[in-house]
Amino acid sequence: MKYETTTCISHLHYVLLKDISRKYKLSLTTLIVLLIRYASEYKKVNLYAGQKVTYRERRGRQSWRLLHLEPKSNEYEFFLDVKKVWKMSIARVIEFCIENYLFELITNVLEKEKTDNYLYANYHFEFGEEEGIKYYLIYWGLPQKILQKLLKTPIQLPT
Repeated sequence: MKYETTTCISHLHYVLLKDISRKYKLSLTTLIVLLIRYASEYKKVNLYAGQKVTYRERRGRQSWRLLHLEPKSNEYEFFLDVKKVWKMSIARVIEFCIENYLFELITNVLEKEKTDNYLYANYHFEFGEEEGIKYYLIYWGLPQKILQKLLKTPIQLPT
């Protein structure tokens, strides 16, 4: 299932992303998902407790272009997680990733054809409690410990 969402990006960033998506034969949504995924997996974002949500700089309506995205359901959930963890609007997340990691993504992923058609097929989350403190874990892949749990659990077929 695909979701539909919109955000705004600068005209310059739009042209840049459009050119790159054409060159590597990717949809704009796929390129943006790859970019955010690359930044989230390989780079550090400075976070601190009590941090406020950051938004893109306001420059007037003429500076921005509406961007229509159609992420798959798991990609949309990933966007929501990144927004929550990084404390940024999705427009700011995209801007941040373009400004800091786009050319690394091109060099390390796109030019080496290391894109994955099933980016978050193993999206997983779990709740727990430790020493009376509740926690929530989000996995943007299938970690070894979860895989081991799944393999040890006997599968019950319906009778």
